[in-house]
Amino acid sequence: MLIRVAHPSKPAFQLRKGEVGISIFDTDAVDPPLTEAEILASFRPGSDAIALTVEAVENKGLKVVPIHGAPVLPDRLQEAHVEIQPGPGMSRSEFKQRLTELG
Repeated sequence: MLIRVAHPSKPAFQLRKGEVGISIFDTDAVDPPLTEAEILASFRPGSDAIALTVEAVENKGLKVVPIHGAPVLPDRLQEAHVEIQPGPGMSRSEFKQRLTELG
């Protein structure tokens, strides 16, 4: 299972200027698997956890790529950090459109 952390007042899958991917967490990348509560504990209060599958991401022509998380995150979250990135040959505008279709 993949978890995207987002603030309720902002779009969950919005690509910001300069970003090449959307940060998410693969709950099964560590043992024992991460829980939503464990992930949310590292983010500001009121954040939401949006669950999706690798298959749902890949069905949009997107890739799930392991990228070690930022050092400010707990070790388990660093290890479980991945990004949703555009598929081969996908333009930035097409990538943004596919991201909106996820959430």
